[in-house]
Amino acid sequence: MSRYVVQRLLLLVPVLLGVSLVVFAVMALVPGDPALAILGPYATPERLAELRAALGLDQPWWRRWLGWLGGILQGDLGRSVSLERPVAEAVLERLGPTLLLAATALLLGTVLGLAAGLLAALRHNRATDRLVTLAVLLGISVPPFWLGLLLMLLFAVWLGWLPASGMVTPWLWGGGAGAMALTVDVARHLLLPSLSLALVAAGVIGRIGRGAALEVLAADHVRLCRARGLSARRILLVHALKGVLARVMPVIGLQAGFVLGGAVYIETIFQWPGLGRLLVDAIAARDLLLVQGGVLVLASAYVLVNLATDMAQHALDRRTAAA
Repeated sequence: MSRYVVQRLLLLVPVLLGVSLVVFAVMALVPGDPALAILGPYATPERLAELRAALGLDQPWWRRWLGWLGGILQGDLGRSVSLERPVAEAVLERLGPTLLLAATALLLGTVLGLAAGLLAALRHNRATDRLVTLAVLLGISVPPFWLGLLLMLLFAVWLGWLPASGMVTPWLWGGGAGAMALTVDVARHLLLPSLSLALVAAGVIGRIGRGAALEVLAADHVRLCRARGLSARRILLVHALKGVLARVMPVIGLQAGFVLGGAVYIETIFQWPGLGRLLVDAIAARDLLLVQGGVLVLASAYVLVNLATDMAQHALDRRTAAA
């Protein structure tokens, strides 16, 4: 196990290096002059030249990338032009809400998806299986931003049960409320945006989980358990669930990337104060260093989550070490 972990950790170095190169190359290929976009069409040539020099736009791309990479190794992602503060400080300030949203959505999607997949497998070729399969296909097909708008319209506008935007209620947080009240307040604001992402992720996990559950339930050791007279519940929870999780774990890792990427527009719709919303504002302001730093942090988080899911899969099934 330790050798496998060391190998996976060593692979992170070229992966993160490649991520930084791709992020920088994409931003360098964006058409237009960032200095002109920041200063406006009435800026003087001297001021434009000064800003281009400050941003390093007068240097070759490879020299700018090496300089940016050297700063990253020292924990310096540059300075945001639009916010007039260090990029690392701004990104870390917004990273917490985004990770909270993504982790909640991934947890809900995993639980709902596994439950749907196992239920469909246990009721194979019955009405329940068909209904669950239909619900899973609908979940895969619905765009998260459209689902988010529907949930907002239903639960926030029509029913008034949940808040439509933000992360907290300002008057509650400014009134000296207790820790429990503040936690409940965050949870109420978190429910709609996390569900918007979780239901789509649950569709993908449920579809793969159904196939994995059918395969595991048809295995010889499960058939032997049935022949011994064990209950279906014990067979599922004790003997089959571990195998299903091992097969679904890579899909959960891929869905982590989906919820991190989907947070960009879900945070904009629900006015969630996370990194995705910060990136949208940075793109509109053509703040290259802020966009590069934010995308790099999100991509690194995705790589680390995939590493965690690979390790979890290896712990559940040691045969994956040879894959």
